[in-house]
Amino acid sequence: MKLMRSKNISNICIQGKSNMELIAKNYLQFISCSFLMLIVIAFWKFPLSAPVLAIAFLLVSLMTAVWLIIKKYRKSYLEGKLTRGIFVRNVVIEIFGILLAMTLAGLLGRTIAQIATAQIVNELTKLIAGILIGLLAGVGIGILMTRTLGRILKT
Repeated sequence: MKLMRSKNISNICIQGKSNMELIAKNYLQFISCSFLMLIVIAFWKFPLSAPVLAIAFLLVSLMTAVWLIIKKYRKSYLEGKLTRGIFVRNVVIEIFGILLAMTLAGLLGRTIAQIATAQIVNELTKLIAGILIGLLAGVGIGILMTRTLGRILKT
C-alpha cells in the first residue's frame, strides 16, 4: 500500500482505505475501552439510567459484531468466491446465531447463577459467584454456537 501525504498533516491516508476505516482500525481498542469506562462511570453516577445504558451497550456491541461479520464475508464476495445469495445467507445466519447466543447465554447464565447462589448469605460472595457462573455459562453457549454455526456455514 502506498502512503500519500498532503500538506495538511491530518490528511494522511493509505491508498485504498478510507480515513474512517484507518481510524477505526488504529483506535478501536482505545475507543472501546473508553466507551466501557464511560458506561461504568455513568452506572455509578446516574443509577437510574442503567437500563438505557445497558441497552445502548448491547446495541453498540451488536452493531460492531454485524460490521465485522459483513467485513468477513465481503472480501470473499468481492473476489467472486461467494455469490450474492450465499453472501446474504451467511451474513443473516451468523447475525441470527449471535442474537441466539446472546439470548441463550443471558437466560441460561442468569438461571444457573440464581440456582447456584440461592444458599449463599454473604452478598459479595454471592455477587462474585453469580458473575463467574454466568460467565462460564456464556462461554459454554458461545463455544456451542461457534461449533454449530461452523457446521452450518462451512466457510
